[in-house]
Amino acid sequence: MNTRNLENQVESTEDRSIEVAGKSHDGTTATSVASQKEFNAEELGRVYFIRHGESTSNERNIFAGVLDVDLTSFGRLQARRAGVDLKKKGTKFDAVYVSHMRRARQTCEIALAESQALKSPDTPVQIDHRISEKSFGIFAGRNLNLLRLALGYEGFEEMLHSHNEAPPAGEKIAQVYSRAARFYEDKIVPHLERGETVLVVCHQYVLEPLALYLSGLPPTAYKHLKLPNGKALSGADLVKFRDKESGGAASLRKEINDLSIMWAILIYAAAFLLGSLVGAISATAGGIPSPLFRSIIVACLAASTFYTYLDIDFAASKRKVTSTVKYLVYGWMAVRWAVGLFLIFSGLLYQSEADLYKVLWVLFWMVPPALTSPVLSVLWGGNLYPSALLSRTLSIVAPLALLATLKFANLPINVDSLIFFAVILILGLAIPGAIAQFWRDKSPVESNHHSKNWKFIGVLAVAIMALATGFQFTPATFLSDIFSSTDTGRSLACLQQLAIATLVFVSMRAAATLTSVFTKGKLSKAEARDAYILLVNPNFFLWAALFIGVSATANPLAVRYAVFWAALGFFCIPLIEQILFMNSFGNDILRETLRSSRVATEDIKKLFLQLDTDESQSLDPTEIMELLGLIEDMTTGERSSEQVRSYVTDYLFNILDSDKNGSVDLAELEDYISTYGLVANLNVVSAAASSVGA
Repeated sequence: MNTRNLENQVESTEDRSIEVAGKSHDGTTATSVASQKEFNAEELGRVYFIRHGESTSNERNIFAGVLDVDLTSFGRLQARRAGVDLKKKGTKFDAVYVSHMRRARQTCEIALAESQALKSPDTPVQIDHRISEKSFGIFAGRNLNLLRLALGYEGFEEMLHSHNEAPPAGEKIAQVYSRAARFYEDKIVPHLERGETVLVVCHQYVLEPLALYLSGLPPTAYKHLKLPNGKALSGADLVKFRDKESGGAASLRKEINDLSIMWAILIYAAAFLLGSLVGAISATAGGIPSPLFRSIIVACLAASTFYTYLDIDFAASKRKVTSTVKYLVYGWMAVRWAVGLFLIFSGLLYQSEADLYKVLWVLFWMVPPALTSPVLSVLWGGNLYPSALLSRTLSIVAPLALLATLKFANLPINVDSLIFFAVILILGLAIPGAIAQFWRDKSPVESNHHSKNWKFIGVLAVAIMALATGFQFTPATFLSDIFSSTDTGRSLACLQQLAIATLVFVSMRAAATLTSVFTKGKLSKAEARDAYILLVNPNFFLWAALFIGVSATANPLAVRYAVFWAALGFFCIPLIEQILFMNSFGNDILRETLRSSRVATEDIKKLFLQLDTDESQSLDPTEIMELLGLIEDMTTGERSSEQVRSYVTDYLFNILDSDKNGSVDLAELEDYISTYGLVANLNVVSAAASSVGA
């Protein structure tokens, strides 16, 4: 069987015309009649739809849209599972249609190779640009969570999931509905009427409007559905899925899921402060019994780890973390350890057990990054894998080194207290992480769909952990020590530890920020964000385990306030950082919006006529390449390398030159830009080309 290599395939359907706004199906009656015709046709034939497997943008929680990204290894597994499902169904296809984007073509190729489902080895796999992903304009490549925060939940939903709104330079759902419906009428219905079976491999924001169309509904009824990756759905299955997921319970769950992830950092801070307030006014000075508190922490961390690791492919992690970010993080941790060991063994800080709190703050510098670092990476636009891999590695190595240090230094700390952290590593990290990875490999479609719909459980688990921590570590006399203390020593201990905590947290962030400045150009923006997270987010619970083992002869008040202020910083400072990241992100979006707004269709027409010196009403590849350069001058103010522009020119020519006459006329160019926008498409560059232009 010849499934053909879709990576190199340039075959395209002759009719790639795009129906723009104003020609869309905007009447329920007309749409119902059309869709009824399709369902009558499906009584003779059948169509199956597959959303591509997980892409690198899905993995990192960013919009791809028309950016041409690859499948992850997990996405390839999902594509194989789609092929297995097709094979079990015994389905054989008379025709196959696929989006021109790599993630869809790769999914199609893998699924067909696995299923051997082509009725004839000569059956062509046809590319149709009308089923390419929705253009997200300037939002392409942006983190979803930061976008929600910057726009507000209602603004985000209106701009992304309203039928008649679109991101700047992006595409409306109504436009996608129109072109997807045209594709279905032109290409699928004739096959169905002949009793044939068809496969369509494309994207979420194409299949969702198609589900509306097949349901006899207009684009005004659109709702975001969170379609599963790599699952073969018949036309009837797609309609049933839409009906189920757009219902009351599913819609409410989606909103809870989105809001909980969006406000996760705020929820954690609020939960800790609430626990602290209850602890400060509670008559229970002893807090939660220690065994119960430990059980809560381990159980909550296990739940959070499970939902985090459902989205991480550790088998692929090593090759996705550059040596630069590894050396940076490991190097800084080595420096911290060198300074910490000097301060511990030199005797500069520690003369008696009353000074033990000073050593505890030094150890705070030396503990590894928190196990929740990958969560921050996903929420703040990091690269994910550095946070996941390096926090895991350091969490295994650092406690062993810490244990040896404490034994050798002979400090009045009961090292057996580190058993608690060993329990955390085993029950809170290793076992739930292994279960999550096993489920990913065993059921890639089901596990991924579960993660998308129930991730708020992981957020809730961390919130409970923050609540319990705030209650447990807040001194019962905290409010009086701050506002109306009759014991000067208690107030001084409280304020002294606050001053030290402030110094420690600020110095950590100052060092991390300076590192980002000095490594600018050596790390991507996402990698720099991960390095920052790893360097400023120490594992509070490993450090608190040391506090539990402090000798009773140490200064208990100083130690207790040290732990309280450390816990407050751990749960609450990230909220301040998120606000800063969000503001910076919002400013970037505003600048990009202003840049993109300068290039309207009329501007493109002027540039076109400027370059059309022979008045042929068409441009050849060389002139199109120069057109791209002029557009970059107007938008970014900086031209890409010649090789990058050459790649983009070839890419666009395969799409725009519909009559294959070796030139592009103005109507072809305006039609493409009016539907897809422009800014995002100019960023579609191959890995080889992008490395040259970097």
